[in-house]
Amino acid sequence: MVNQYRTVPGNIVVAAIFLALVSLPSCKTRPNLVIHQSDTLSVVLREMPMGYPAIQPFDHPYTIQPNKVFEVLASLHYDAGSSLPFSRSQPGSVFTKLQAEQLAPELSKALNRALPLEVTAFVIADAERPDRRTTGLMFVLGDELHLIIEELRKPSYQGEQKTYQQQVPRWELLPGNKQRHYASRPGGKGTVTNWIITPLR
Repeated sequence: MVNQYRTVPGNIVVAAIFLALVSLPSCKTRPNLVIHQSDTLSVVLREMPMGYPAIQPFDHPYTIQPNKVFEVLASLHYDAGSSLPFSRSQPGSVFTKLQAEQLAPELSKALNRALPLEVTAFVIADAERPDRRTTGLMFVLGDELHLIIEELRKPSYQGEQKTYQQQVPRWELLPGNKQRHYASRPGGKGTVTNWIITPLR
């Protein structure tokens, strides 16, 4: 009887090690995985950059059709503000139709291959101004698609071993139908205006 009780802790340890080994592949990360790379478009799977809230693990891999991703991209608008008091500029589209068409299938493919600790990072150039780039992150959490725009049509000029990036006017994303900004605190406080959440169900 005494021997039976002595073997129980050993069994618990073995079971714990087994569970840890089984769950390890779903939580580990890997070197950045390139999904698409061209002169005008880059889509890469990577870890969430430092400085963002620790809300991982994400619900990856996640199957989402390219046409759904296209709808989200095409619906996204921003307000660049106005330099004149009491006036407001017209909202602009974050992505052109062509950009949304190029991005959608690659983002769909990336989300389907992402690990729980990875986000999809993208860089896309403007068709008319290839020197201007829009960069962002996308991931799925709780059947909601999160889209963060880090830079919006930001010019980048290569110099001698350094990059000069022109200051971009202040802007914020405008939530569309059923969309909302990410809020860092309960009750919708601490709004992050370049971070849009879209329900998928």
